[in-house]
Amino acid sequence: MPDRVDKTMNSLKVLVVDDNIINQKVAVKMLERLHIPSDVAVNGLEAVEAFKKMRYDLILMDIQMPDMDGLEATRTIRSIERKEYHTTIIAITANAMQGDRERCLQAGMDDYLAKPIKQIDIDVMVEKWLSVKVPSMLKKIDDSDAALQTIIDPIRLKEIKEIGDDSLLRELLSLYLGDLNNFSQEVNAAQSENNYRRIYESAHTLKGSSANMGIESIRQACIQMEHQAKDQNSVKIAFQLTAMQETMEQIRILITAQLSVK
Repeated sequence: MPDRVDKTMNSLKVLVVDDNIINQKVAVKMLERLHIPSDVAVNGLEAVEAFKKMRYDLILMDIQMPDMDGLEATRTIRSIERKEYHTTIIAITANAMQGDRERCLQAGMDDYLAKPIKQIDIDVMVEKWLSVKVPSMLKKIDDSDAALQTIIDPIRLKEIKEIGDDSLLRELLSLYLGDLNNFSQEVNAAQSENNYRRIYESAHTLKGSSANMGIESIRQACIQMEHQAKDQNSVKIAFQLTAMQETMEQIRILITAQLSVK
């Protein structure tokens, strides 16, 4: 990807692509809070035409739209994009399955957000991909670890900081991100093979990491998946994984935000 030149918020060019007017307004308002102007397209065809007329820094691309969906629009944009400039395209979708994420990346998208998107989702993506600092995100992270306390038991969070320091916390959060990614990949692969032992072992491993980090929501979900794997209940495992991936996506957003704070 070509190197980006740092920009101010109001100099950025963002395109919001969604056929749902409520979703459009929410995304536009979130960008406005960051003083980022945006254009709107209601489907993939409009997005491609807008791209031909304007060099955008970021495109928030819904996946399911009439006339031309987000995947096809992205492939078209990549085919006409000039090599010296890469437009960041973020998938916005109601689905949260690992396979959907991979299809988005294969189509040429750079990243992925599950609906409903939140302000911190936009904050993280803007800072991650556009090389600008987002004050609202930093404030959320700095206010007595308020964001982290929504996923990590406050007592455990305090214990981790007492054991070491902020650098230890960042290291553990980074490792936990890896555990989440490994878990999704392992369980998806094991499901295709009906390998219930592998599913059990994956859930058991993530249960231990989650307990150590004080992330109770995932620990409890892993306990349920262990039981489902023992019962070889593929239907319940599939439902459990979908629910877990929705939770894990929000955890990824918060951890990524924390790790971006220098």
